[in-house]
Amino acid sequence: MGSNGLETALECVARGWPVLPGALWVGDTYVDPVTNFDGDSLALCSVDRAVLDPDEVRRMWPVLGEGVTRSALAVLGTIVAVAVEPERARRVVESERFRASPTPVVMMPVPLVGLMIEHAVFVLSSSDGLDDELVFPPNATLPLPPAVVEGYEVRWLVPPARCDGLMAGQELVRFLAGEATGRN
Repeated sequence: MGSNGLETALECVARGWPVLPGALWVGDTYVDPVTNFDGDSLALCSVDRAVLDPDEVRRMWPVLGEGVTRSALAVLGTIVAVAVEPERARRVVESERFRASPTPVVMMPVPLVGLMIEHAVFVLSSSDGLDDELVFPPNATLPLPPAVVEGYEVRWLVPPARCDGLMAGQELVRFLAGEATGRN
């Protein structure tokens, strides 16, 4: 995906993923690079303001001097996100079966018991068959590279450009079961 928030947001809406503008992590706080407003959240507006229109994206993600723009967050609902332990996810994405039909995977910090722990987040078309504890709730937001979450860089393990579409939850369940038994 894109090298800045505007490019990422435009690529998302081209895929049918609704997006919101996000702040940038500066020092130890979130800052809207357009208004210079300090905030306590990456999201700059509520999920009901998510957009799918490229013209609206261009309006909400102005590019400032030196190419600085807001980060991009995908809004979950039409897409699903599920967190998987990084080493387990790497074994899945390195399998021949997964490489033949990949789905996007984001590496990002996920809060667990008061700590930020990096997880691989698979972007899917459904949550069928997945453990509800691992699935992000509908209307949650998914920070997309090149975002920074509380000082931790979000990056692609498998970028959308390498994927023809999104995997269904049931298919990821089979990959994870095969990974656990060594049959991927």
